[in-house]
Amino acid sequence: MSDAASNVQQVALITGASAGIGAQIAVLLANKGITVVGLARRVELIDDLNNQITGSGKIYSRQCDLSKEECILSAFQYVRETFPSITILICNAGMLKANFISESPGKDIKDLFDLNVVGTSICLREGLKLMKTNKTNGHIIVMNSILGHRIPEVPVPLFSVYPATKHAITALCQTVRQEIHFLKLNIKLTSISPGMVDTDFLSVYSRAVAELPKLKASDVAKAVLFALETPDYVQVEEIILQAMGRYDL
Repeated sequence: MSDAASNVQQVALITGASAGIGAQIAVLLANKGITVVGLARRVELIDDLNNQITGSGKIYSRQCDLSKEECILSAFQYVRETFPSITILICNAGMLKANFISESPGKDIKDLFDLNVVGTSICLREGLKLMKTNKTNGHIIVMNSILGHRIPEVPVPLFSVYPATKHAITALCQTVRQEIHFLKLNIKLTSISPGMVDTDFLSVYSRAVAELPKLKASDVAKAVLFALETPDYVQVEEIILQAMGRYDL
Protein backbone atom coordinates (compact mmCIF):
# COMPACT_ATOMS: atom_id res chain seq x y z
CA MET A 1 0.00 0.00 0.00
CA SER A 2 2.85 2.33 -0.82
CA ASP A 3 2.39 5.73 -2.47
CA ALA A 4 3.18 4.31 -5.89
CA ALA A 5 0.35 1.80 -5.56
CA SER A 6 -2.16 4.21 -4.03
CA ASN A 7 -3.99 4.69 -7.34
CA VAL A 8 -4.43 0.95 -7.82
CA GLN A 9 -7.42 -0.79 -6.26
CA GLN A 10 -5.97 -2.67 -3.33
CA VAL A 11 -7.29 -6.15 -2.51
CA ALA A 12 -6.13 -7.80 0.69
CA LEU A 13 -6.60 -11.49 1.47
CA ILE A 14 -6.46 -12.22 5.21
CA THR A 15 -6.49 -15.69 6.75
CA GLY A 16 -7.94 -16.18 10.20
CA ALA A 17 -9.96 -12.98 9.84
CA SER A 18 -12.89 -13.87 12.07
CA ALA A 19 -11.49 -12.72 15.43
CA GLY A 20 -8.54 -11.27 17.30
CA ILE A 21 -5.63 -9.86 15.31
CA GLY A 22 -7.03 -10.92 11.93
CA ALA A 23 -10.33 -9.14 12.57
CA GLN A 24 -8.57 -5.96 13.69
CA ILE A 25 -6.41 -5.97 10.55
CA ALA A 26 -9.45 -6.51 8.34
CA VAL A 27 -11.33 -3.55 9.84
CA LEU A 28 -8.29 -1.27 9.76
CA LEU A 29 -7.56 -1.98 6.09
CA ALA A 30 -11.19 -1.71 5.02
CA ASN A 31 -11.40 1.67 6.73
CA LYS A 32 -8.43 2.68 4.57
CA GLY A 33 -10.51 1.96 1.47
CA ILE A 34 -9.05 -1.47 0.77
CA THR A 35 -11.20 -4.38 -0.41
CA VAL A 36 -10.68 -7.17 2.12
CA VAL A 37 -11.36 -10.88 1.63
CA GLY A 38 -11.36 -12.75 4.93
CA LEU A 39 -10.88 -16.50 5.20
CA ALA A 40 -11.97 -18.46 8.28
CA ARG A 41 -14.35 -21.19 9.35
CA ARG A 42 -16.76 -18.79 11.09
CA VAL A 43 -17.74 -16.54 8.19
CA GLU A 44 -20.62 -14.93 10.07
CA LEU A 45 -18.07 -13.25 12.36
CA ILE A 46 -16.24 -11.86 9.34
CA ASP A 47 -19.47 -10.53 7.86
CA ASP A 48 -20.28 -8.78 11.15
CA LEU A 49 -17.04 -6.80 10.89
CA ASN A 50 -18.64 -4.64 8.20
CA ASN A 51 -20.60 -2.95 10.99
CA GLN A 52 -17.29 -1.36 12.04
CA ILE A 53 -16.44 0.03 8.61
CA THR A 54 -16.64 3.80 8.28
CA GLY A 55 -14.44 4.12 5.20
CA SER A 56 -15.03 3.12 1.58
CA GLY A 57 -13.72 -0.41 1.85
CA LYS A 58 -15.67 -3.61 2.36
CA ILE A 59 -14.96 -6.99 3.93
CA TYR A 60 -16.00 -10.14 2.06
CA SER A 61 -15.97 -13.56 3.67
CA ARG A 62 -15.14 -17.04 2.45
CA GLN A 63 -15.40 -20.15 4.58
CA CYS A 64 -12.11 -22.00 4.70
CA ASP A 65 -10.49 -24.60 6.93
CA LEU A 66 -6.91 -23.45 6.62
CA SER A 67 -5.53 -26.76 7.82
CA LYS A 68 -6.79 -28.46 4.65
CA GLU A 69 -5.10 -27.89 1.29
CA GLU A 70 -8.23 -28.49 -0.76
CA CYS A 71 -10.05 -25.76 1.18
CA ILE A 72 -7.22 -23.29 0.64
CA LEU A 73 -7.08 -24.06 -3.10
CA SER A 74 -10.85 -23.57 -3.37
CA ALA A 75 -10.64 -20.23 -1.56
CA PHE A 76 -7.84 -18.95 -3.79
CA GLN A 77 -9.80 -20.06 -6.87
CA TYR A 78 -12.79 -18.06 -5.60
CA VAL A 79 -10.59 -15.01 -5.08
CA ARG A 80 -8.99 -15.42 -8.52
CA GLU A 81 -12.40 -15.54 -10.22
CA THR A 82 -14.15 -12.85 -8.15
CA PHE A 83 -11.67 -10.04 -7.49
CA PRO A 84 -8.83 -8.20 -9.19
CA SER A 85 -5.43 -9.60 -8.35
CA ILE A 86 -4.66 -9.48 -4.65
CA THR A 87 -2.03 -6.89 -3.77
CA ILE A 88 -1.79 -7.84 -0.08
CA LEU A 89 -1.67 -11.31 1.46
CA ILE A 90 -1.79 -11.59 5.25
CA CYS A 91 -1.11 -15.07 6.61
CA ASN A 92 -2.55 -14.72 10.08
CA ALA A 93 -4.31 -18.02 10.84
CA GLY A 94 -2.79 -20.07 13.63
CA MET A 95 -3.62 -22.10 16.69
CA LEU A 96 -2.27 -22.94 20.12
CA LYS A 97 -3.14 -26.15 21.97
CA ALA A 98 -1.97 -25.75 25.53
CA ASN A 99 -0.28 -28.78 26.98
CA PHE A 100 3.03 -30.17 28.15
CA ILE A 101 4.92 -31.82 25.31
CA SER A 102 5.14 -34.93 27.50
CA GLU A 103 1.35 -35.12 27.53
CA SER A 104 0.51 -33.89 24.02
CA PRO A 105 -1.38 -36.39 21.83
CA GLY A 106 0.11 -36.98 18.41
CA LYS A 107 -3.01 -35.56 16.79
CA ASP A 108 -2.57 -32.24 18.61
CA ILE A 109 1.06 -32.01 17.53
CA LYS A 110 0.10 -32.74 13.93
CA ASP A 111 -2.79 -30.25 14.02
CA LEU A 112 -0.45 -27.47 15.16
CA PHE A 113 2.00 -28.08 12.34
CA ASP A 114 -0.76 -28.61 9.78
CA LEU A 115 -2.27 -25.17 10.42
CA ASN A 116 0.64 -23.05 11.62
CA VAL A 117 3.27 -24.31 9.17
CA VAL A 118 1.75 -26.35 6.34
CA GLY A 119 -1.34 -24.14 5.97
CA THR A 120 0.78 -20.99 5.98
CA SER A 121 3.18 -22.51 3.44
CA ILE A 122 0.35 -23.38 1.06
CA CYS A 123 -1.14 -19.88 1.37
CA LEU A 124 2.28 -18.40 0.62
CA ARG A 125 2.65 -20.67 -2.39
CA GLU A 126 -0.75 -19.78 -3.82
CA GLY A 127 -0.35 -16.09 -3.07
CA LEU A 128 3.05 -15.95 -4.73
CA LYS A 129 1.72 -17.78 -7.79
CA LEU A 130 -1.18 -15.35 -8.09
CA MET A 131 0.99 -12.26 -7.68
CA LYS A 132 3.62 -13.62 -10.07
CA THR A 133 1.05 -14.44 -12.77
CA ASN A 134 -0.50 -10.98 -12.53
CA LYS A 135 2.88 -9.22 -12.17
CA THR A 136 1.62 -7.58 -9.01
CA ASN A 137 3.53 -5.13 -6.88
CA GLY A 138 2.51 -7.03 -3.79
CA HIS A 139 3.11 -7.24 -0.09
CA ILE A 140 2.95 -10.38 2.02
CA ILE A 141 2.58 -10.18 5.79
CA VAL A 142 3.19 -13.30 7.87
CA MET A 143 2.00 -13.32 11.46
CA ASN A 144 4.81 -14.86 13.45
CA SER A 145 5.45 -14.63 17.20
CA ILE A 146 8.17 -13.65 19.63
CA LEU A 147 8.23 -17.40 20.30
CA GLY A 148 9.51 -17.84 16.76
CA HIS A 149 12.74 -16.16 17.86
CA ARG A 150 13.23 -16.97 21.53
CA ILE A 151 11.53 -18.55 24.53
CA PRO A 152 10.83 -16.00 27.31
CA GLU A 153 12.93 -16.13 30.45
CA VAL A 154 9.78 -16.08 32.59
CA PRO A 155 8.51 -19.63 32.12
CA VAL A 156 4.94 -20.04 30.99
CA PRO A 157 4.32 -23.79 30.66
CA LEU A 158 2.05 -25.64 28.23
CA PHE A 159 3.52 -24.22 25.01
CA SER A 160 4.04 -27.74 23.62
CA VAL A 161 5.26 -27.50 19.99
CA TYR A 162 3.79 -24.04 19.32
CA PRO A 163 7.21 -22.27 19.52
CA ALA A 164 8.63 -24.92 17.18
CA THR A 165 5.97 -24.10 14.60
CA LYS A 166 6.80 -20.41 14.87
CA HIS A 167 10.54 -21.04 14.55
CA ALA A 168 9.65 -22.83 11.32
CA ILE A 169 7.77 -19.71 10.19
CA THR A 170 10.86 -17.57 10.86
CA ALA A 171 12.92 -19.81 8.58
CA LEU A 172 10.12 -19.98 6.01
CA CYS A 173 9.97 -16.18 5.73
CA GLN A 174 13.71 -16.00 5.11
CA THR A 175 13.51 -18.72 2.45
CA VAL A 176 10.55 -17.14 0.65
CA ARG A 177 12.20 -13.73 0.72
CA GLN A 178 15.25 -15.24 -1.04
CA GLU A 179 12.96 -16.92 -3.57
CA ILE A 180 11.20 -13.62 -4.31
CA HIS A 181 14.58 -11.97 -4.89
CA PHE A 182 15.81 -14.81 -7.13
CA LEU A 183 12.66 -14.68 -9.28
CA LYS A 184 12.87 -10.86 -9.46
CA LEU A 185 9.34 -10.36 -8.19
CA ASN A 186 8.17 -6.96 -6.95
CA ILE A 187 6.83 -8.41 -3.71
CA LYS A 188 7.72 -7.45 -0.17
CA LEU A 189 7.54 -9.90 2.72
CA THR A 190 7.24 -8.77 6.32
CA SER A 191 7.19 -11.01 9.37
CA ILE A 192 5.30 -9.58 12.37
CA SER A 193 6.33 -11.10 15.70
CA PRO A 194 4.24 -9.88 18.62
CA GLY A 195 4.68 -10.90 22.21
CA MET A 196 1.66 -11.68 24.34
CA VAL A 197 -1.55 -10.25 22.87
CA ASP A 198 -4.76 -9.89 24.84
CA THR A 199 -7.11 -12.01 22.72
CA ASP A 200 -9.16 -15.20 23.17
CA PHE A 201 -6.03 -16.99 21.99
CA LEU A 202 -4.71 -16.65 25.57
CA SER A 203 -7.81 -17.93 27.32
CA VAL A 204 -6.10 -21.23 28.13
CA TYR A 205 -3.46 -19.28 30.06
CA SER A 206 -5.80 -16.98 31.97
CA ARG A 207 -4.24 -17.60 35.38
CA ALA A 208 -0.61 -17.98 34.33
CA VAL A 209 -0.51 -14.71 32.37
CA ALA A 210 -3.10 -12.62 34.21
CA GLU A 211 -0.53 -10.18 35.64
CA LEU A 212 1.79 -10.03 32.65
CA PRO A 213 1.73 -6.99 30.30
CA LYS A 214 -0.05 -7.63 27.03
CA LEU A 215 -0.41 -5.98 23.66
CA LYS A 216 -3.80 -5.23 22.14
CA ALA A 217 -4.81 -6.74 18.81
CA SER A 218 -5.07 -3.18 17.48
CA ASP A 219 -1.36 -2.63 18.29
CA VAL A 220 -0.44 -5.50 15.99
CA ALA A 221 -2.81 -4.27 13.28
CA LYS A 222 -1.10 -0.86 13.36
CA ALA A 223 2.28 -2.57 12.93
CA VAL A 224 0.91 -4.29 9.83
CA LEU A 225 -0.29 -0.95 8.46
CA PHE A 226 3.12 0.63 9.13
CA ALA A 227 4.82 -2.04 7.02
CA LEU A 228 2.26 -1.72 4.24
CA GLU A 229 2.60 2.06 4.03
CA THR A 230 6.36 2.15 3.47
CA PRO A 231 7.61 3.45 0.09
CA ASP A 232 8.23 0.97 -2.73
CA TYR A 233 11.96 0.91 -2.10
CA VAL A 234 11.61 0.11 1.63
CA GLN A 235 11.05 -3.43 2.84
CA VAL A 236 10.42 -3.92 6.55
CA GLU A 237 11.59 -7.49 6.96
CA GLU A 238 10.77 -8.03 10.63
CA ILE A 239 8.75 -6.26 13.30
CA ILE A 240 9.06 -7.50 16.88
CA LEU A 241 6.79 -5.80 19.39
CA GLN A 242 6.33 -6.44 23.08
CA ALA A 243 4.14 -4.89 25.76
CA MET A 244 6.09 -2.97 28.37
CA GLY A 245 5.46 -3.25 32.09
CA ARG A 246 4.68 0.17 33.57
CA TYR A 247 6.16 1.10 36.90
CA ASP A 248 5.25 3.75 39.46
CA LEU A 249 8.35 5.86 40.13
